[in-house]
Amino acid sequence: MASLFRSLFVFVCLAATTIAATTTQPYYIITNAETPSLNRPGLTPVGKQRAEDCIPEVFSQLNIGFILSCSVDKDGEEGLGCPVAVKTATPLAQALGLNITLCGTGEESNDDCVHDKVHAFLKASNQSALVVWDGTDMDSLLENADVNDAGLDEDSLGLQQVSSFADLILTVVSGKRVGQTSMNCTGLDGPA
Repeated sequence: MASLFRSLFVFVCLAATTIAATTTQPYYIITNAETPSLNRPGLTPVGKQRAEDCIPEVFSQLNIGFILSCSVDKDGEEGLGCPVAVKTATPLAQALGLNITLCGTGEESNDDCVHDKVHAFLKASNQSALVVWDGTDMDSLLENADVNDAGLDEDSLGLQQVSSFADLILTVVSGKRVGQTSMNCTGLDGPA
């Protein structure tokens, strides 16, 4: 059943990409995969499975040509979840033959980095982009990337709650969140 939902999601995303290609192609935002409790480093076994199996399966079908993630700030105080965000993105980047571009976090970083790099790529390409970010810093990412709710139903998941769900994919077109869905990873994600 989960693979049926994943196939449906991919179909909808590909259709949105085809429709949006005449204007602006979509980009996608996800958080790092599951991590251990008590701020222990790395990914859990479920997080590793999501990063190594599910994310490449889902996103390799979405014409991704650019992957962006975060780096720890110069003081080592902010963006502590960035190494696991990069670890989450690495299997997909390797499968697609892409490098992972980084933007800093914290007060010393360029607040426009994510917005500028994603939009520069989208403007120069007909492919989509994927942002894989530290789940504990999603509020800053969404603010700095200028992502708005685009008038989605107020009962739908708010942007502030994105960090709570490792399986959530936000779809953004022209700075507006136009959709959200589960990755529907077989054996990892329960019914929505």
